Amino acid sequence: MHIIETVFQKHRDKTILGALVIASLALLILPQPAKLDVARRALDALLLPVERYTNFIGDYSSLREENTRLKRMVMSLTLERERLLEFRRERERLRRLAAFKEEQFRTLVPAEVVGHNFDRFQSVLVVDKGANDSLRVKMPVFTYQGLAGRLVKVFPNSSWVQLLRSTNQPVSCINKRSRVVGILEWRRRDVFELTSVSAVEDVAVGDTLLTSGFGGVVPKGFPVAIVTKVTEASDGLTLRVDARSPVDFFALEEVFIMTDEIPWDQGIFYDEADTALMRSILREAP
Repeated sequence: MHIIETVFQKHRDKTILGALVIASLALLILPQPAKLDVARRALDALLLPVERYTNFIGDYSSLREENTRLKRMVMSLTLERERLLEFRRERERLRRLAAFKEEQFRTLVPAEVVGHNFDRFQSVLVVDKGANDSLRVKMPVFTYQGLAGRLVKVFPNSSWVQLLRSTNQPVSCINKRSRVVGILEWRRRDVFELTSVSAVEDVAVGDTLLTSGFGGVVPKGFPVAIVTKVTEASDGLTLRVDARSPVDFFALEEVFIMTDEIPWDQGIFYDEADTALMRSILREAP
C-alpha cells in the first residue's frame, strides 16, 4: 500500500490522466441510456454542493431581513406600549379623582374545543377545561375575533359553552362610534339584531358593537358584531338594526375563557414563563 502511494505521488498527473482516459473509453463503450444516467449522476454530484451553498446564502439573507423587520416591529411595539401605559396611568388618576372603581385586568384561560352541537335554536361547544381549572358558570368565552358565548355547565375537566348563535342569549352592546346602547340577539343563520334602539339614535352600517359591561357578566369594551343593515321599524319609533358577528362559530377549534380579575400592575399574559419571555424580548429590543 505504501508503494502504491509513493508511485501515485511521483506520477500524480500521469495517473489522473490515465484514469480520465479509461473513464472516457468506458463512457464511449456504454450504451446511450447508461451514458445519460452517468452524466446526470456526475452533474448532480458537482452541483449539489453549489446548490446547498446558494440556498444557505439565500436563507441567511432572508433571516437577516426578517430579523431586522422583527426588531423594528418590537421596537415600535415597545414605544407604543410605553405610550399606552402613560395613557393608562393618566386614566387611572382621573378615575381615582372621580372616585370610580379601579379597573382590573382579566386573565384568559385557553381551551381546546373537543365537541359541538349545532341545531336550529342552540349552538353548544364542549371544551377541555373545567372546574379543576377554576372555571365557573357564566364566565364569558372569547375568540381572537371577539365574544363567542358564555359557560353554561362546568364539570371537573370539561365545560359547555353556549354560543351567541343561540336563542335566549342576549348581550348588552354599545356602539363604538356613537355610544348608542342596545340588546343584541341572534335571529337566524349569521344574522343578529340590535333591539331597543330608538328611531332618533345614530346607528350606521359598518359600526362596531362592543360589550357594554351592563349586568356585570361580560366586561365592557370587547367586540361582538358589525352593523350590516339599518332600517326604520314598522312602528316608526324604533330602528331595525341587523348585525353580523365576526366569529366563525362553525370553525372554532380553540377559545379563551375570561376568569379572574387582578390589578393592572399584576397583570400577566398566561403564566410567569410567558411574562418572563415577553419581558426579555422587550429588554433586548434595540
